[in-house]
Amino acid sequence: MKNKLIPALFVLLLTPGLLYAARPSVSAQEQALNILVDALVVCSPNSPTRFVDNGGGTICDHQTGLMWEQKDAADGVPDINNPHDVDNVYTWTSTADGDYTNPDGTAFTDFLARLNGEAADTPASEQLGGYNDWRLPTSAELQTLLLEPQPCSINPCIIDPIFVPTAAATYWSSTSEVDLVDAWFVDFVNGSVNFGGKSNGARVRAVRGGR
Repeated sequence: MKNKLIPALFVLLLTPGLLYAARPSVSAQEQALNILVDALVVCSPNSPTRFVDNGGGTICDHQTGLMWEQKDAADGVPDINNPHDVDNVYTWTSTADGDYTNPDGTAFTDFLARLNGEAADTPASEQLGGYNDWRLPTSAELQTLLLEPQPCSINPCIIDPIFVPTAAATYWSSTSEVDLVDAWFVDFVNGSVNFGGKSNGARVRAVRGGR
């Protein structure tokens, strides 16, 4: 899928968490969609509606071509054995080796490993949707799920009810901040975008396609 990247967005490629500061008059979705250049389309654009529940725990966004993981079990109790539990919290990196640049936190070693059938107790037959290329979304991709930028008028700030449950909380992206010690996150409480220490805990939602 190819989207024209307008000149005003060049700066956004260098500062992926600052989408709203650059063009406050443009919707969060429009700004983020313009960054999804030359993306791998895994959901065909030929659909009368933007979002479609595929069944089996996946959602297609026919505007971006991305496929998203569906969440469940919104009971306020984390269940690490269920990677789709919306109450689970994961880290971006581990502090074991002191190298905060490594994507070796539980978001990668547990959450994504389970979805991709790579965990020791998760056979390949249990890959979500039968795919093994699930990953964390970039900051730009994750922002396409916001209803609107900060201050958001609803909580959680999610674009469509098809993504319920979504926690009113921060969600990790795969995008590192320039110092590499921090990573960008999207806050579905109020629609804000910021970055924080990779060893902190946050929610996650997997995606496939795109970059």
